Amino acid sequence: MTKQQIEKLADLLPPFAATLYLDMIPEFQEGYASYVYQTPKQDIQKRRIKQLTKNFERLLDTPSFYVMPVTRKTAEQLLADKGLAYHLLSTVAANQVFAAAVNEDQTLFQVLRNGARVAFVILQEKGEFLEMTLGILETVTENEVPAAIVEAVQTYLLADMQEKLPSLSIMVSQESSKLFYQEQGFVLLAKGCKPGNENDSDVCQLVKYFSKP
Repeated sequence: MTKQQIEKLADLLPPFAATLYLDMIPEFQEGYASYVYQTPKQDIQKRRIKQLTKNFERLLDTPSFYVMPVTRKTAEQLLADKGLAYHLLSTVAANQVFAAAVNEDQTLFQVLRNGARVAFVILQEKGEFLEMTLGILETVTENEVPAAIVEAVQTYLLADMQEKLPSLSIMVSQESSKLFYQEQGFVLLAKGCKPGNENDSDVCQLVKYFSKP
């Protein structure tokens, strides 16, 4: 019944709101459909749809970014998706790290923009650093979104780990990626670049210090 409710709700929303709604992850789609149709009273349903429309309209002007874990089932489904591709600003080998994390049953996170998945995050402690693998999805086209994704992850980590948060480390190879992360407050470590594989650019380690190093 939930699938039918999702389709019904999308049909009743204005086009802009329906597009935003159908781009959301299934958990959010189901949650909104349940909210609207948990009552059989049509007048209440209409009021709730009207309120949702207002809420979605605000998201057009002020996008919402949210970080949450990926369920095991979802991770396996995404791993099987051969069409999944990553943005050039993703960290090194994001697809391989994601696959290994799923196979090893590690905790994965996703970044949502207005309820739609825009990136994956894998965090691993590596010595004094917390290494972040960030896979920004290729579907991200707006120039300002990658920076907002990085900020959302940092905000999540600061709230979750507070004073225990170690310095955040990333590995990049593209010059454009290196410049992008430096703009987000990351610094290139001294001797932080190593030759990549044959025909590949150097792989560089950048670090974001949340307190003085």
